[in-house]
Amino acid sequence: MSSPTIKDVAKSANVSIATVSRVLNHSETVHKHTQERVLEAMDLLGYNRNEVARSLKFRHTKTIGIIAPELSNIFFMEVVEAIERCVGPFGYSLLITSSNDSIEEEKRKLQIFIERNVDGIVVMPAGAEGQHFLTKALDKIPLVMVDRCIEGINVDFVETDSRYGVHQMIKALSHEGYKRIGYIGGDLSIHTAHERLFAYLEAMEELGLKVENRFVYHQGSMTQTSGRSLIRQALLEVDYPEAFFIANDSLHLGATIQALEMLSSSQLDQLVFASFDYLSYAPLLKLCHYAVAQPCDKIGEEVSTLLLKRLSGNWEDYPKHVMLRPEIKVLRANGGIPYPLGNSKSNMLSS
Repeated sequence: MSSPTIKDVAKSANVSIATVSRVLNHSETVHKHTQERVLEAMDLLGYNRNEVARSLKFRHTKTIGIIAPELSNIFFMEVVEAIERCVGPFGYSLLITSSNDSIEEEKRKLQIFIERNVDGIVVMPAGAEGQHFLTKALDKIPLVMVDRCIEGINVDFVETDSRYGVHQMIKALSHEGYKRIGYIGGDLSIHTAHERLFAYLEAMEELGLKVENRFVYHQGSMTQTSGRSLIRQALLEVDYPEAFFIANDSLHLGATIQALEMLSSSQLDQLVFASFDYLSYAPLLKLCHYAVAQPCDKIGEEVSTLLLKRLSGNWEDYPKHVMLRPEIKVLRANGGIPYPLGNSKSNMLSS
C-alpha cells in the first residue's frame, strides 16, 4: 500500500490542498475548526510530510553534517553533543559520520553530505590535505573546522589554545621534579599533533630541559591503538623517562592500558603522565598527574554560533578564528602537585 499524500488528506478533510499546506506550515490564516479537521485526517490516514521533497522545494534540509576523525573519541562526541544542544532549538538535526582518520574517506563522506543537501558542515579534518574543501559545491554551504585546521583553507575555525595547555603540562611535570620528559603524539600532518609537538619542544627549551629525541614519538594517528604502540616502544627501553606528555585522550587511554599490562606495581609507581584532554573518565587514569581540560561545551557553542550566523546570511567577519583557553587540572589524588599557573585568571586550579 502506498503512503498517503497531501491530496488524500485534503480529500478526507474536505478541504483544498492549499489549506492542508497552510496547516502544515502553521499558518495563522486557517480557522481553528478547519485546522483540527485536517490534523484529524492526517492522523487517521497516517500521513507524514515528505521532508526530502520539501527540502528540494525550499532548498534547505534543516540538517548539519558532522565529520569526525573517529566516533570513539569522547572529546569529539562531547563537542558534537554541545552543537546539537545549540542548533536543535532552531530546528536543525545532525548527520554524524567518521573519516576513520582517512583523507579518502573524508572526501567520500563530504560528497555524501553535498549530495544530501545539508545546510552546513562541521569537520575535524583527518590530515593536512584540503583541496576537497575548495569545490564549488561548497561555495554556499557554511563550513566550520574544529580542533584541526588546514593551511590554505580559509574557513571558520574553532580550537583550544594548544600552546598554553602543553606549556602548563611541561611546567607542572618540571615543578614536580621531573627533568626527563618524553612525548607521545601523532603524525605531524595532523594540526593538533604538529601544534602540540612544537609547544612541547618550545616548553622544554624554555625550562632548560634536554629533549631526548629517541623518546619523542609522533607517528601514526592519535588513537588508542597508536598510544599502546608508542608507549610500548618507550617502555621496552631500559632507561625510559619517568614522565611523559601525551597529546590527546585516545593516546593517553591506550598508553595507560599498555603500561598496566607491561609493568609491575613498583614500576607503575615510578611512571607519570600529563595529558592533553580531561574527560569524564580522566580521574580513573591513575598514572596521570596533570591534564588539559578543553571547554567542550564552549567549543560547541562557538561552532553553533558561527553556523547559525552564516546560515542566516551574515558573512561580515568571515573567516573567523576562535581560540579558547583550556582549564588546567591537577589530579592531586593521583599525586599531582598544585603549582602557579602564571598567565591565568586563577593562580591555582586543581581537582
